[in-house]
Amino acid sequence: MTIQYYGKAESGSVGNLGKNWVALDGETVNLLTYPAIPAGKQKIRILWDGNEEYSGFEKETDVTMTEREQMKFNLKEAPYEVGLVFDHDQNIDYTATAKAIYEAVVESTEPEVDFDEFEVKYNADPSGLIENFKPLDDESLVTKKFGPGSWKIRISWGGSRNYAPGSVTVSVAVTDNRINSKVVLKSEISFTYNKDVEAVKQAVLDNVIDWENSELPEWDTLSVDDFTFSYNARLSLLDGLSSELGDSFADKFLNGEGIRDDVPFEGKSYELGGKVLGSFPQIGAGEQKIKVTFKGNSEYRASEEAEGSVTINKANVKVSVNSASRYVSEAVKGGELVSTDPEDQFNLYIIYAGITSNVTTGVYLELPEQYTSNSTVIKIVDKALESLNQPTLTEMLQNGITVGELRKLLNASEVIDVLKKIGVDTGALGQVIKVINKLPSIADNLRISIGAPNHAGIYSVTAVTDNKNYNTGVGAGALVLKADKAKLVWNQSIGKKISAAEAAGADFGAHLEIGGERVGDQSSVSVLYSGFTSKWRAYSSTTTPPTEPGRYTMTVVVLGGNYLASPINRSFQITK
Repeated sequence: MTIQYYGKAESGSVGNLGKNWVALDGETVNLLTYPAIPAGKQKIRILWDGNEEYSGFEKETDVTMTEREQMKFNLKEAPYEVGLVFDHDQNIDYTATAKAIYEAVVESTEPEVDFDEFEVKYNADPSGLIENFKPLDDESLVTKKFGPGSWKIRISWGGSRNYAPGSVTVSVAVTDNRINSKVVLKSEISFTYNKDVEAVKQAVLDNVIDWENSELPEWDTLSVDDFTFSYNARLSLLDGLSSELGDSFADKFLNGEGIRDDVPFEGKSYELGGKVLGSFPQIGAGEQKIKVTFKGNSEYRASEEAEGSVTINKANVKVSVNSASRYVSEAVKGGELVSTDPEDQFNLYIIYAGITSNVTTGVYLELPEQYTSNSTVIKIVDKALESLNQPTLTEMLQNGITVGELRKLLNASEVIDVLKKIGVDTGALGQVIKVINKLPSIADNLRISIGAPNHAGIYSVTAVTDNKNYNTGVGAGALVLKADKAKLVWNQSIGKKISAAEAAGADFGAHLEIGGERVGDQSSVSVLYSGFTSKWRAYSSTTTPPTEPGRYTMTVVVLGGNYLASPINRSFQITK
């Protein structure tokens, strides 16, 4: 059986066009949309197709449709004021806020229904002149975002089988009525540096915040995640500067200013035109100016910044040098021999002192990589030392420096001052001098080579750590540099006999090879020529080969140096 009503399309209806028999709950016919049967007098048609026993029928009649009873809203007395509800992360809890608005406005409804069946919307029109009701969490870019202020609020219900939909629109003042928070910091507080920035934040939370005089939730309900922490950082010359930034701000570094900014405890990159030019370090040891802010939560508003000072003491470090034995050809980097506890980024000054295979005293100073590879650092240190009529870093890297010159350099107060200004740890340099002073038989005129040793020998190794967040650490070990195994090879084969004319142009010498390749340093190759001329005169030389007729023997050996090879010899006759 089919029951229909004679309906009118929602749009496109002209005369009889746009009118049709449609289902009671509405439908689309010939691309026109018809609504569900409305209240009022309506024409009804009942159709049945019949079956084997009964014939079908079609009847039409008029029926008056009455509206369902309207929901009744019983409102509380105006004016209405409601506090926003926030979650722990200080975001508005829109569902809870909507319920708070409903409870502040509505005393009861007839019929009674659960709050979940209501919609609470606000007029999001920026001008307020037209009605454009949206859910409280509307994020549209063309509407006004919900928050504190005076709003038109519409509370609506969608209806039921027995009751028609209903709504009520009221004005509501929405406020942020959370408690005002306040952070107060203690003065003259100190604690020890920790490379874990979260541990530093926790130390501030536990020791620096004055909980008695602050307006905050209970201490045991909060963590470092509930606060923001920043400090006034200085971008020093040694903090990974690009050459562009170092050149532009050279004078600032030389007068100790550097570049300052308030940055998170974690540090941050310094950018110019989208290019990273340097990085502010994470908070470290020293007198630090800090700022702490409470982010706020569901009960407390965010606080204003609290400013204060704290002293972060340097931590201790244990330095170990692992003794090693290597061949000269295996490039030595002192950092590979050194370990620290705790592990962190340390600049290392490494002093090697010992006896070379040539039985000479050798002292080497391996500088931190930033002093040998960062052109900006070298340039600014050179400028500082040159202004004081001292040997520049470039000159020291090329020529070395004597013990006396180094002592004089690091005992000059004006040098110490300028090195401090550009971020050099002069305490570590002082420790380097102490180590050198303790070496036996060290004279002022002994030249210190810059870099790791490159001569075979036995060396003591002393590592001095440099990190502004740690007390200077010292560790010692040993390094044996063994001569590389090589082979002596004759420069020219001369056979058993050679004429005097041929001898005059022959190459009697020998050279060292490794793996068939001639080595660069041949200074340790020594030759001895001995024998008798044809007139029975004895001949012996370590420099000049014989050219007169006679019988001779030559022996080639390696004396000292960086290579080890078995001697070679040959006998030959020079004829007329």
